[in-house]
Amino acid sequence: MNIAIFETMHFEGSYPVIKLFDTPNNRITVFAYENCFRQFKFLFIDDLAKFDWVIKKENDNKNVFILKMYREMRKRRIELLYLNTISDNYHSYSILIRALKGIRVIVTLHNINSYFMRSPGFGFKRNIKNNGKNWLLRSACEFNVVGLCMVKSLKSKLPSHKKVYCLPGAIFEKEKINTNKSIANKKMQVVVPGSVDVRRRNYEQVFEFLEKCNAIHLPVTLVLLGGAHFPEGKQIIKRCASYARQYDNLKFYETEVVDQPEFDRVMNTAHFVWSPSLERAFLEDGISEIYGETIYSGNIFDVIKHAVPFIIPEYLKVDEFIETSACRYSSVDDIIDYLERFFHSPLQYASLLSKAIENSGNYTIENIRGRNQSLFQNQG
Repeated sequence: MNIAIFETMHFEGSYPVIKLFDTPNNRITVFAYENCFRQFKFLFIDDLAKFDWVIKKENDNKNVFILKMYREMRKRRIELLYLNTISDNYHSYSILIRALKGIRVIVTLHNINSYFMRSPGFGFKRNIKNNGKNWLLRSACEFNVVGLCMVKSLKSKLPSHKKVYCLPGAIFEKEKINTNKSIANKKMQVVVPGSVDVRRRNYEQVFEFLEKCNAIHLPVTLVLLGGAHFPEGKQIIKRCASYARQYDNLKFYETEVVDQPEFDRVMNTAHFVWSPSLERAFLEDGISEIYGETIYSGNIFDVIKHAVPFIIPEYLKVDEFIETSACRYSSVDDIIDYLERFFHSPLQYASLLSKAIENSGNYTIENIRGRNQSLFQNQG
């Protein structure tokens, strides 16, 4: 089967999609933005040549690239198109879907409410965007979400004849991770992965956590494993730099992007992933998204990929497959209590790590294909 996969920004989420469709009888063409392709090269390394790549350069017009996609797909006789991230030009992608008659199309929705709730306020561009999203929902018949607990929410909003799959934003490849971590006589490493974004995460808790660790001399290093794109995030980085002039238990990055090799290196040494996630995020035009219901935390995919025990707020919904390797908290004091207990009982941590590895086993290529059989039917 000839398959096309499209990505604009979530390269880490398209990697599992490409791997899931990578079978002997499939030929895959990837349409990607240039910034994503840079990270794909790190992720696939020698396997990069297995796939055909059509890259949008940074200064290329987006609508011209969509037209190029249409022509390339007709030339390559594409049978299935997987649109993994659409973040603008919704009308144009709707037209593309309708023009590709006879081609199966799957669209991933990352922020569900933004497609079904009209953004507040007025304006020509905003109306164009809202109408474009509505048209996209009508044009596509098959959709994907990245978290199992998002499936119910999307199904409740779509007509019953439209299909919803769940291909998560990570796959588990055991041979690529470090499964022999120990905290015996070591400084524990807690990692907060992802961009430094105050719309998504509570950084006041991060600094409160550091203060409490210092007060009791808890041997912990905290890593903010991501860059800052927005002014508010850059202010957090400045605050980190000020803190680091006094203490040595915080690591952070003053770049906008952390390249994949460095990201994976740090994750492979992490004892815990911490997601100081907000309950709701207002990411697009003031529309509220609920984490674990209409949007999913990318931190959870890092947990799955690297098989790491994780720390999350008590309100955050996650897939049932990984619940037993989670440490839930209602306050920062709860996190401190967890870490103190594991530091003094390395065997308890070893047991939790073993559970995390077992849980990530639910996200192998074989198991994800098995849960989405109708999506992968008729493929070799």
